[in-house]
Amino acid sequence: MRFPAAANGAVTVKPGLGRVPAYNPSQKAERGMLAQAMSVQGVLARSAGDLALAMPSLIAPDPRDPFHVPLPWAGARLERPLRVAFTKDCFGFALHPEVSAALDAAAQALSVAGYEVEDATPPAMPDAARVGYRALLGETKALLSGEFARHGSPAFQALFEEYFRQYPPFEGAELLSAMAQRTAFARDWALFQERYPLTLTPFMAQPFFAPDRDLEGAEGMIEALGSALWSFAMNFMGLPAGNVPARLADLPQGPQPVGVQVVGRRWREDLVVEALMAIEAQIGPMAPHLWARMD
Repeated sequence: MRFPAAANGAVTVKPGLGRVPAYNPSQKAERGMLAQAMSVQGVLARSAGDLALAMPSLIAPDPRDPFHVPLPWAGARLERPLRVAFTKDCFGFALHPEVSAALDAAAQALSVAGYEVEDATPPAMPDAARVGYRALLGETKALLSGEFARHGSPAFQALFEEYFRQYPPFEGAELLSAMAQRTAFARDWALFQERYPLTLTPFMAQPFFAPDRDLEGAEGMIEALGSALWSFAMNFMGLPAGNVPARLADLPQGPQPVGVQVVGRRWREDLVVEALMAIEAQIGPMAPHLWARMD
């Protein structure tokens, strides 16, 4: 959800593992364990308010997902002001000035709304993302490489060959060890989130990439997906994470929305959406600006 939201100036929250029931009646076989742990369903919305309306309906129980957790949308009220950890760390990738400005605008909006925003260094990063990359590619290679060879286009197959070169898949005992390490990463975050129920991070270090950028060799693949460490780590750990546009960047190719990410405690998608609404209330929704450009 966050990738299309970031590309189009939409608002979304990626639910945590087990929050939204999942079932695909057309699939021929059950997914691998990591795919089950990382793939979730959600909503792309024009505004954070629309997201707040949609998500409580989406979490309704469905017995076809035996691992769904039927919790209410709103969790227990936490002591105010809520602390928000704020980081711009991109782990060696250059932070674009427009992304930096979007993060500053979001942090200021949260402060104005009454949140206590503090510079902080979240744990297990970027290791959680990089281990997650290689673990998922290991499962993908084991379960789907035959399907890729039979049905994938040459461009698709070349893309995955580049993935495997850049992030050598874990296999056998290494893959099992990576799955075990996932628990340690998630525990570190759970402890961190005792102090900081929310974390404001970049989604990507640069404004969203051009179409087909991931097909342009190693450099393109790394820009498109390899740099998305903040995104992938939350997938691997199963934490809820939202994306909201915080700036309309003036770029050489034209105006482009820039989203920021808000990560929440496990099962607290409600807190993430409230924070997205607070950011949007100060900065304004992106959709009207984009509609105006279509006239």
